[in-house]
Amino acid sequence: MSNSSDQSPSVSSQDLDYWLERQTEYQRTLNVIESRGENSESAWKLRGKLEAVGEMITYLQRKLNKV
Repeated sequence: MSNSSDQSPSVSSQDLDYWLERQTEYQRTLNVIESRGENSESAWKLRGKLEAVGEMITYLQRKLNKV
């Protein structure tokens, strides 16, 4: 990976909005699963997705603040 910021893809607020929507969607789904008292593989996978989406959101916020 290059250290040059000139080669990084551009980031827009639309990118951030997309991932914030995914985070909300995944969290709602996880809340429904957990409200049923289920601790299934689906819930486990959603927690993993939420963690990854959270990292993507943090990355995008940092990139947008540098612009």
